[in-house]
Amino acid sequence: MDSLKDLILRYCVLFGRRFSYKEKIAFLRVISKELLQLGYHLDAKIAKLQLAKKKYENYYNAYIGDINKADVIVCTYYDTGANYFNLSKIYAFEQEFKTGRYFLSLLPIFILVALSVVLNYFVFIPGIQELGFFSVQGVSSVLSTVVLFYFILKYKNGIPNKKNFVSNTSSILVMLDTINKLDKKTKKKVAFVLYDGGTSSRYGIKMLENYSDKVRKKKVIFLDSLGNGEQLQFFKPKHFNCELENVTFHEGKMETTFKNYMMVTAGSLDADNKVQIKNAHSGKDSILSVETVEQHSEALYHVITSMVTKSKEERKEGDSAIEEELPADDLSAE
Repeated sequence: MDSLKDLILRYCVLFGRRFSYKEKIAFLRVISKELLQLGYHLDAKIAKLQLAKKKYENYYNAYIGDINKADVIVCTYYDTGANYFNLSKIYAFEQEFKTGRYFLSLLPIFILVALSVVLNYFVFIPGIQELGFFSVQGVSSVLSTVVLFYFILKYKNGIPNKKNFVSNTSSILVMLDTINKLDKKTKKKVAFVLYDGGTSSRYGIKMLENYSDKVRKKKVIFLDSLGNGEQLQFFKPKHFNCELENVTFHEGKMETTFKNYMMVTAGSLDADNKVQIKNAHSGKDSILSVETVEQHSEALYHVITSMVTKSKEERKEGDSAIEEELPADDLSAE
């Protein structure tokens, strides 16, 4: 695998924006080559979400490794969202759609509309009335209106955020560095998923939940913005019985059909037991250190290997219990 400095350049800068379907596909093609070098094959799946009667939106999930045979699945989203211009607080593992943020992402469009109205009302229309439509003012009015509608159509889903170092490229880089640390035997028991829709509908999680009948019984680790700070924060629902050495869990949950899952992010807890992702969805999300990626990949490596070991022990205990329950006649040959 290339150095982390090279990976930061590649995935934070060159392929740092993954907003349109073309950008997502380009990213998946590049990272698939990276994963082949690490001993994993990437299997990309597409699903269509119906938005209206004749309108669909495509979502692309990347499945890395054997999902059905894995004991542990590590997931994070790879898509990047709209620019909120640092006017809204973003928290790790947020799932609800907020209308206010959508309008924030369209703020430049609203400014252009207001500017167009002012120019037409106070400059262009008086000039047209005096000099006629085929004048500088008339041509300027038409051009400004055409440009306005072009931007409205182009950015109807929001203006894409260009810099996404922490949210959420940092988690992807931690995932890659963790994969690089795993031995061949452990890789057979661990699968990874880069899911789509993490900044919007979270539809990629639904795709994973419906991947197969076996997948919902797996132990799942969700990652979000691991470059947000030096301290990792671990969350899990009450019903998930999981104890790991040197790991303190906080109570937390997501809207998912998975039963045994945990959520890992980085940063400081606030009074509501949430972690704010600093500068997320803004042009200021442009700093990520190699040391932070290395530190968190080491921690994630120990979490994964511990969970794989526990799963192996649970299988042995289950097999022993079955043997003890079998009658002696069933164990002897006829």
